[in-house]
Amino acid sequence: MPTCSVCRNTVAAWKPHPHLDQRSEFMKLMETVGSDLAVYQCPACGCTDRDRHLWLYLNAIGLPASMRGARLLHLAPERHLEALFEACGPSEYIKGDLFPSRPNQVKVNAEQLQFDNGQFDMIVCNHVLEHVDSPEKVLSEFYRCLKPKGLLIAQTPYSPLLRRSFQLKEFPGKELATLLYGQADHVRLFADDIVGLFQAAGFQGDLLAHATLLPGVDAMEAGINAREPLFIFTKP
Repeated sequence: MPTCSVCRNTVAAWKPHPHLDQRSEFMKLMETVGSDLAVYQCPACGCTDRDRHLWLYLNAIGLPASMRGARLLHLAPERHLEALFEACGPSEYIKGDLFPSRPNQVKVNAEQLQFDNGQFDMIVCNHVLEHVDSPEKVLSEFYRCLKPKGLLIAQTPYSPLLRRSFQLKEFPGKELATLLYGQADHVRLFADDIVGLFQAAGFQGDLLAHATLLPGVDAMEAGINAREPLFIFTKP
């Protein structure tokens, strides 16, 4: 039976995204890797497939134990992951967003972080790079604010069919952005060269495949997209 890795409940079936039928045909043609809208939401706790997959990945690499006593910056924090991260016992846990929506969040511009050099042991920032004006600035700021050996988790959608990331010179408007980038507030579609973006900022790491980290986990049972790798990088 399908089981949610976040709330641990067994469910009859995963709930599809309410706008599953509106997914861009271009995203389908580009075989874009990201959320699986067919198994989008847990009917018990409401978490998404991205939440479930990330939590499975983090446990597979033993990261929750490393969070104890660590200083953690979590940008655009996923509500269902916050409690799990809190339970890991970080010594500092800052939850930030450009437009804070909950009382426990602070206003943070990822392109101009207000934090000290080397302040954090870990930064988690998922599905943000496709929204920002300059992902290069964001990654430079992450590098600056991480300690040596600090860890960055930064999931983002991308197309493995593209040789280079795809972005028009001007924002095309919400309708065309939805068609070309998959969402009205996305400003680019990353490509198969995305690891180079992190490496250019000084990070070491790679995209780790589901089959490598979670070889025994059935995607449909877990309600996740097995094509989505773990974006994990380290500051040397």
